[in-house]
Parts: sequence; C-alpha cells; structure tokens
Amino acid sequence: MGRFAIIAVITLLFSLSIVGYNMNRRATSAVNNYTNYYSETRAEDVASSAAEIFIRKLNEDPTMRGTYTIDPLLQGSATVRIDSITGVYDTLAGQALDTLMMTSVGVFDGDSDVIMNKLYPVPLQIPTPPGAVSMSAGKSVSIEIGGHATTSGIDTNVINGSPAPDSVAGVAINSATPSSNISVDDNVFGKGGMVPDTMRVSGTANYTTFANAMIRLATVYSGETFSSGTLGTDLAPQITYFTGDTHITGPVTGSGILIVDGALNISGQFTFHGLVIVYGTTTISASSTSSYTQEGASAIYGGVVVAGENASYSQQGSALVRYSSAAIQNVQDKTVGKYLIMDWWQ
Repeated sequence: MGRFAIIAVITLLFSLSIVGYNMNRRATSAVNNYTNYYSETRAEDVASSAAEIFIRKLNEDPTMRGTYTIDPLLQGSATVRIDSITGVYDTLAGQALDTLMMTSVGVFDGDSDVIMNKLYPVPLQIPTPPGAVSMSAGKSVSIEIGGHATTSGIDTNVINGSPAPDSVAGVAINSATPSSNISVDDNVFGKGGMVPDTMRVSGTANYTTFANAMIRLATVYSGETFSSGTLGTDLAPQITYFTGDTHITGPVTGSGILIVDGALNISGQFTFHGLVIVYGTTTISASSTSSYTQEGASAIYGGVVVAGENASYSQQGSALVRYSSAAIQNVQDKTVGKYLIMDWWQ
C-alpha cells in the first residue's frame, strides 16, 4: 500500500512538472514572440522614420546623393541610400528629370527592416510677375527710372534674343495707398505703355509666401559686398538668399531666383536670368554685357519684385531690366521644388 502511494505521488509530481514545463515553455515562447514582434516593429518604425526624415532633407537639398547614417534613431539606427535613376523622361517638362531611389534600412535590437521609395521630382511653380519691375507695398512705393536705363515688359526669349509672344507691364504697382513718388522717362515699355496709376494692379501673387518657401532650398549668404562670382547658370539655376543689405559690384553673373532680405544695391557688372525678389530699397545703376542680348548691355532678364511696407526702386545709368518668360520658365523647369513618393516597397 505504501509503495503504491509513493508511486502515485511520484507520478503526480512528474505529471505536474511536465505541465509546468509546458506552461513555462509556452510563456517563454509567448514572451519571445512578443519580443521579436516588438523588435521587428521598432525596426520598421526606424526605417520608416529615416525615410521620412530624408525626404524632408531632400526637399531642403535636392542634390543629396549617397549613403547616410542616423544613430541613434528611436533607440535603433538607420542607413539611408539615395541613388539617381537614369533614363526617366518627363514629357510635360520636356526634359530628363532626376528621379530617385531611396533605400532605408532600420535596425533595432538585432532585427532589421527595409523600406524602398521611388521619389519623383516636382519642379517649382514660379508666379508670373505682372511687370518687368513689380512693386508690392503695404503703404506706398517710390519709383525712379532715368538716364539711359531701360525697363521693358515686352517678353524676350533670353536664350536666342528673339521676342516671345507674351508681354507684361513695364512697371506694375500694387500698393494700399497712392504712390508717393513716380518718376520715369521714355525708356519704360510694356503692356499698357508707361507707368502712371493706370498701371496699378491688384490681386498679384504673394511673393513673400513664395520667397519664404524658396529660402529652404537656397544657398545662403550674409548681407555683404559681392564683387565677383556666379549665382547659378542657365544649365544649373540656383536659388540664392542674402540675409541683409547686399551690394553687388561685379562682375557677377547668375541664373535662378535671387532673394534679398534687405536693400539691394547693384553698381557694377551684373547679368542675371530669372527672378529677383527684394524686401527693401532696390538701386540698379550698373551696365553689363551679356552674350544672350542683342542690345549688348543688360542687367536682369526675367523680372524684379520689390516688396515691403514702403517699397523703393531706382534704376539709373545704362541698366536694363527686361521681362523674359523663357528665363523664368528655364528656372522653373530645372529647379526641383520638392520630391513626391511614386512607389513604396517594404
């Protein structure tokens, strides 16, 4: 009887140990499954976060290419590879665009996850200025154009020198109050002719909002005297931002969008193709030569916008400002504004 009782107890203990072992194994397996799922999910989050971070970085610097590392990121690490995809042609823009492949690898606690994005470049959308020189003021404007200076809203193709079909005003004014001073000579041409109050316009694009959006893509300089150099080319236009009063003494050439947060004074050789936006006083008194013009003397082909509470513009000497839709379109087509996701693989 005692022997059977001992056997029964041993059998019971053995059975209980098996049950306990199985329960413990299942609990361990559940914990491991949860841990693995957590690690895999965190690795996915790391990869996704890295992709989003570098899409934002690309919108700030569209030239980024190569391999980049973020460590730490969400207590893990990530490696991002950005490569150009060749042979992609945009029929709307009429040119080859630099479509990108971004590969983001996230690592967390030994687990990894891979996300691949195909990114499509979206060109800038530049608002058409209403004049070769456009004044946008909260209060009043002051305009002085004299000497041998020429301001023309007659559209000119800056690439080959031939006139284009569209034109804008020579000078367009948008201000809340009557202009305090308008003095122009006979060398202002464009849609509507000369500049008096008949050239006043309303509902023009908000260039402040546009310029602020462009600043994040810009090459930045502090306000200074700029005596020589290149601010972009027609093949590779550049967005340039001067943070303060700027004096261009030349010889300087450029193509793209030039933004000056302050006063702009041009007193030397300066040739620019694109859009110039100034928040402050603008003085252009220089003459310069350009192989793109028939006249042989030019300053700015595209458009000049002067914005502020009290906007002031002076153009003297033999300086030339002429509206060119071709120059603005060239900048728009060849400068990436942002990247959009075409495809996402995981």
